[in-house]
Amino acid sequence: MILPLAIAAATISVPFHARPVLRDARNGGVPVLLPSRMNLDYKGRVYATGGGGNDQYAISFAGSPTCEGANACFLAAFTGEESGALGFRPNVRLARGLRGYYKPLSCGASCSPPLITWRQRGVVYRIQAKALGGRRAFVSMANSAIRHGGR
Repeated sequence: MILPLAIAAATISVPFHARPVLRDARNGGVPVLLPSRMNLDYKGRVYATGGGGNDQYAISFAGSPTCEGANACFLAAFTGEESGALGFRPNVRLARGLRGYYKPLSCGASCSPPLITWRQRGVVYRIQAKALGGRRAFVSMANSAIRHGGR
């Protein structure tokens, strides 16, 4: 029997799952922007790692406590970097008049999960995730992070 993909998905509270590493992520002095929710293409325990320093932060979610960035267990990454370059030509409109760039799933030798990135007050923010919903979902996640502000 083949089951639809939606059965494997779970909507999670991003701030709840980031809680164990949020204090360390704030050490970089960059406001930590996170969406309220995310519909992951995964239904299982979520492990968070992360930290901050030198005007940046990074928070990652994985399906294993020892993932260390491996593609098989990677779920999501949230980053902010002061004075970083957007690196792409904007192709989406975001909350508060901001512009961002959305890149869908891309595959070559391996697959790269969808990504949304935007620049706000001199900081480049990125959300990359194995999340469902495509462009609309990623714009919604970015807008949620922008509207909520620093966590």
